[in-house]
Amino acid sequence: MTTIRDVAELAGVSIATISRVMNNKGKVSEETAERVRAIVKELGYVDAKQPLKRRQAAPKLQGVFAIILPTLSNPYFAELLDIVEQEIQYMGRSLLVYNSRGDIQRELGLLNICKQQKIDGLFIVPSSNKPEHIMTLNQQPFPVVSLTQLHAELTSVAVDHAEGGAQVAEHLTSMGHTQIGYLGPADENEQKFTGFRNKLAELRILLPVERIIDTPDVSAPELSARFNAYLDQHSVLPFSAIFVFNDVSAQLVIETLHARGYRVPEDVLVVGFDNTLIAQVMNISSVAQPIREIGRLGFQEMMRLIEQRGTESDIHHLILSPRLVLRNSSVRVLKKIL
Repeated sequence: MTTIRDVAELAGVSIATISRVMNNKGKVSEETAERVRAIVKELGYVDAKQPLKRRQAAPKLQGVFAIILPTLSNPYFAELLDIVEQEIQYMGRSLLVYNSRGDIQRELGLLNICKQQKIDGLFIVPSSNKPEHIMTLNQQPFPVVSLTQLHAELTSVAVDHAEGGAQVAEHLTSMGHTQIGYLGPADENEQKFTGFRNKLAELRILLPVERIIDTPDVSAPELSARFNAYLDQHSVLPFSAIFVFNDVSAQLVIETLHARGYRVPEDVLVVGFDNTLIAQVMNISSVAQPIREIGRLGFQEMMRLIEQRGTESDIHHLILSPRLVLRNSSVRVLKKIL
């Protein structure tokens, strides 16, 4: 291995002169400096101290984090925000809150704002699962932690959505139903849907296209309009039980069914996802996510990434277990008469 002494001997100067040239300190003639640099390049000499200095020159932390959520109107994300903010405030840091409104272009603009703010790290619920968008998140100059969604290229903390969907399928079939429907995003990236569909197939229950109401990235009014349009096309309800991908949408489905004279759960069972305050107040069966654990573990992962900044940090995927909470929308609960 080439040493600084080898460079000095070949250049005909002292070790101190080599050090001054390598560190751009002290007075050295331009002719000597050029000769030293040429020999350094020829020998492939690397100062062992240089990497250490580069590691020490890591960006100074600002004490400011950011979180980008797809909506602030869903109680689930409001609760997640509250937990993350508590963790950050406890550590004496600040949190910038942004709403992407589920729009990719808006989210890209918010990423640029985060760069300008020189944040220490970003928590995000991505508005899109497309590989190119996730790759963009992975290339940011600050650590990024995905919450509630799992992505191979990002450190992520989430519940097992596929398992949650499977639990719903098992519950609805255990109640004796075979005409089962689904409302929500119905693509292969939506793990709630794929887990639900695959478990039904395992149980030999069909989920035909006509009982799938695909509602990707739509607002509550548009979702309600699509469900009404679907019901207008069917004089007889095509399903006796339905899985809805979140609690806000489940409540809209129940309101629409009631308006058309259907009873829940007597005529149709309804199950949501997230177990938010809406589900608890409106008595909707729903898949509970350990939201506090997601927020706390997400913050712990963020601090790990910050501590390892400047090194090749490992990508961690923390997958938590869901739990189906049964209420009046999918089971008949008899009140005890005292």
